[in-house]
Amino acid sequence: MKVLYTYIFRGEHGMNVRQHSLNQRGFTLIEMIGVVAVIGILASVAAPMIFDAIRNARVTAFVEDVNALKTAVTRYYNDTGVFPNHIPTDARENRKVLLRNPAASPIAGWDGPYIEKDIVNPFRADGYRGIISTGNANFQFDLDGDGNVDTTRATVLRMDNVSDTDAQRISDILDNDGDVVSGTGAWQAAGRVKRYGTNSDHPHILLVYLVRE
Repeated sequence: MKVLYTYIFRGEHGMNVRQHSLNQRGFTLIEMIGVVAVIGILASVAAPMIFDAIRNARVTAFVEDVNALKTAVTRYYNDTGVFPNHIPTDARENRKVLLRNPAASPIAGWDGPYIEKDIVNPFRADGYRGIISTGNANFQFDLDGDGNVDTTRATVLRMDNVSDTDAQRISDILDNDGDVVSGTGAWQAAGRVKRYGTNSDHPHILLVYLVRE
């Protein structure tokens, strides 16, 4: 590319104007393709790291919530003598007992709120989440991984829409068994973290043991 520039100077006989040309070299097509390729390579390297960081932050926040909810459930039981069913997606007033005492049927001894804010699902904003007090066989736990159920009733945190990758990381943090993928001690079935059901019929539902009843 040729660029013309003009300058003015004062000589012996008045003002003079001169024009000079400057050859200015731009990017060639090959150079531009090279730049784009480098950017693409950098993006392909950085993107997985960014996604891993986001996933790790989400899992860490969930584990912190689990510990806080276990404390809340214990406090609720100590005050009321019963275990809570707290399900944010359920419109019934008696399914919000960790936040408020139902006005229609007050719970004796209630001295909450037991949590500062309602339970959220970090894996999907509109996904099911809740604390359930139950004797359902699918909600019972083999806590020591010996192949035998150790609970008859339990208060459980249920979280839907949890991928295998996230669920396995959560199990590894809480049970230290994320690398056990088969046998009675497999992370999907043993310890405080398990998949719902005995035949992986609901692969995206994660159950976390809070307390034994």
